[in-house]
Amino acid sequence: MDLVLTPVTDPSYDDLVEHLVARRFLGEQADEGRAREAAQAMAARVRERAEVLDARDADADADATVGRVWLVEQGDDRAVLHLRLTDPAHAVGVREAVEARAAAAGAARLTVGVFPGDPTTEAFVAGGGYETAAVQMRLDLARDLPAEEVVALVPMDQAAYDVWEADEVEAYAEARAKSGESPERALEISRQQHAELLPDGLDTEHHQFFVGRVAGEQVGTLWIGTERPMAFVYDVHVDEGHRRRGYGAGLMRAGALWARRHGSHALGLNVFGYNHGARALYEGLGYDTVEVFQGKGL
Repeated sequence: MDLVLTPVTDPSYDDLVEHLVARRFLGEQADEGRAREAAQAMAARVRERAEVLDARDADADADATVGRVWLVEQGDDRAVLHLRLTDPAHAVGVREAVEARAAAAGAARLTVGVFPGDPTTEAFVAGGGYETAAVQMRLDLARDLPAEEVVALVPMDQAAYDVWEADEVEAYAEARAKSGESPERALEISRQQHAELLPDGLDTEHHQFFVGRVAGEQVGTLWIGTERPMAFVYDVHVDEGHRRRGYGAGLMRAGALWARRHGSHALGLNVFGYNHGARALYEGLGYDTVEVFQGKGL
């Protein structure tokens, strides 16, 4: 079947909102009302950069649609924010049509969020040359959490923060570049995100910075955000010279206990696709994969 994409005039975003509630925000917010507000806010933000496209059989009448795609401009890239198909068997044809449209618009890369157990998004990327760019993971803090008796978390002082900040922007940019972005785009996003997240540096509200210590000696650092009901690990780092001693797991265990004590129901994180060791560590600590971001150069 030869599929074509047709822009939808004045589309409703209700289906996108329902998708975002179920797949992204309910687990984060732990409340349907708050999740819906977050989903509606995201849909409003992307509206000016989004195309809503119906996929249909080129040889059939205009009403013979097989699915709908929400395609969003993200700098030089395009992202499939939501994909709805009448049958996952149409996924390959839709993928080819979306890739062609994105390439014709000058996009360098196409990304899509794949949800474990979702046949539609899994079929979209299967066999298409996509690679894992990043993985979103989440730990349920209602479960039994082991004590952490080795690594102690101590709030950062300004001197420690200045040392940490000096390397953080470039380190995050390098990680994004390893995941498929151009170095220039990766550095631009890193600078932008850090500026938005930390307008007041160490004193930014809802952001907690820790030094991990073992027997009084610094072994690493941890950055946790609490701006949402689900706490989020923005960065964890084990200092060179203290690696391969289990301190990364210790930092994460201590961080999870801290987040639960301060009222969070879950702890989320993002791990880049190339970092297989970190992903294995988090799985061993009980984190579940909630979304896998796949990317392909065009």
